[in-house]
Amino acid sequence: MPKIIQRIRHDESGCFPLFRLLPNLVTLASLCIALTAILFSVRGNFMLASALLLLAGFMDGVDGRLARFFNSSSDFGAQLDSLVDFVNFGVTPGFVIYSWVNSYDDLHGLSWALVLFFAVCGAIRLARFNVALTQEIKNPLLEKYFFIGIPAPVGAAMAMLPMVLFYEFGDGFYSNPVTVICYVATLAVLMASRVPTISIKKIPVRNEYAYLTLLILGSFVIGLIVKPWIALAALGITYGISIPITAYFYIKIEREGR
Repeated sequence: MPKIIQRIRHDESGCFPLFRLLPNLVTLASLCIALTAILFSVRGNFMLASALLLLAGFMDGVDGRLARFFNSSSDFGAQLDSLVDFVNFGVTPGFVIYSWVNSYDDLHGLSWALVLFFAVCGAIRLARFNVALTQEIKNPLLEKYFFIGIPAPVGAAMAMLPMVLFYEFGDGFYSNPVTVICYVATLAVLMASRVPTISIKKIPVRNEYAYLTLLILGSFVIGLIVKPWIALAALGITYGISIPITAYFYIKIEREGR
């Protein structure tokens, strides 16, 4: 075989298709979108800032699926995703809420403490999640259907709930600065805690409930089109209500497995 052909084949063996970089590109795009949300919140455009943060959360769910679809999962991609998650869901929500709260009331000291506290809890949540990936699975059923603590993207989205309610209904108890700070601080604690929460994407659906599930999901999509803020608020409230229910079933399954 000619040497030039051998060299070309050797070079090709160390290459990969360009589309395999797409998941990492989506991850980096979500980082840029989340940081832009901070910019718009500083400028006072809180509605757009909230929408961008929620979009970053959606993209966080997309990049992992793209990596599995293209068979391009890698240690680099996993580390990149973790670092971006901390910025997107540990840092950005605090800044957006900080700007929003201080646009209505001068609570710079307390609201800045919230930014720091949310970031610390987000870092703890993500560090514990990364460590759990390297540990042996003790109960496959619990590992499959439950998270320990609120996932960082969900915590960031839930932190937007007071703002989402304000966009749709105007001022209320949910927009009181002290109430907002206490609510978001509670979310931060739940993120760093060991309270079990449901893994929504792995909820099993029985065949007889398939049509009902499609009807509910279809209604939610319609709600996003017609009344997006109400639909998102309803989703957030439903998730919040599910936490104690999830904890009950987690404890029950854990005891039955012993």
